[in-house]
Amino acid sequence: MALFSTPAIVLGGIRLGEADKLVTFFTLTRGKLKGVAKGARRMKSRFGATLEPFTHCKLVVFDKGTEKLARIEQCDILHSFQSLREDWGGIERSSRMVDLVAQMTPDGQANTETFDLLLQGLFFLEEKKDPPLSVMLFISRLIACSGYQPHWETCLKCRLPFKPGKPEALYFSPGAGGALCAKCGKMHVPLIPMSQGTRAFLSASQKMDYERAHRLRPSLQIQKECEAIFKHTLSHITGKSTRRFTKNPGPTLGSARL
Repeated sequence: MALFSTPAIVLGGIRLGEADKLVTFFTLTRGKLKGVAKGARRMKSRFGATLEPFTHCKLVVFDKGTEKLARIEQCDILHSFQSLREDWGGIERSSRMVDLVAQMTPDGQANTETFDLLLQGLFFLEEKKDPPLSVMLFISRLIACSGYQPHWETCLKCRLPFKPGKPEALYFSPGAGGALCAKCGKMHVPLIPMSQGTRAFLSASQKMDYERAHRLRPSLQIQKECEAIFKHTLSHITGKSTRRFTKNPGPTLGSARL
């Protein structure tokens, strides 16, 4: 049993009993963590608004050292991201980010890369530079952070490099984790059609840092193809229905998939 403190981001929470709340966090030092905040739903709760979804906070937790839920002792706001909870677009996009982190990460395993990515992604949404692009870049990076970095530079089968600007038909294989040329694509199923522009965009965006990647301007076709690639890749990784990865999954404000 031990008391520890860690930076954390609130993924969501659900009601527990008459006045408590079961909250899911993604923490810097312990990864995904679920804990009970006693009396959090009372009018004069000491937690106040610190347990709202998307909140970046400093968390103090009592770890019982067993499989039982941790006890949330204290939660101090570092950045509230309040503006993301004030309009439908902010709620939907932020919810998609935190929901994917909740689904893609195991309990109790620290991943500083994923933590930094989620925090940075929420900041970019708050700045409203290009929210749809921010989400696309976030998902692409989250897949890589989770250990499933797709292969974009050469065909997975014949290993021949793709020629930039050549309008050849390409395919993406969620199972194999990368791109296939038109000839080799006939030997793999299932496959997702993909243009050279989409392959080039995904390859270039992952070589840039998050901020520089916001300078890219993908066409509508590229956006649609990326959406299909992400949906099927996430479904393959998690083993869950592709319906959970549609463009508008619905907000999870005030709740989390526990």
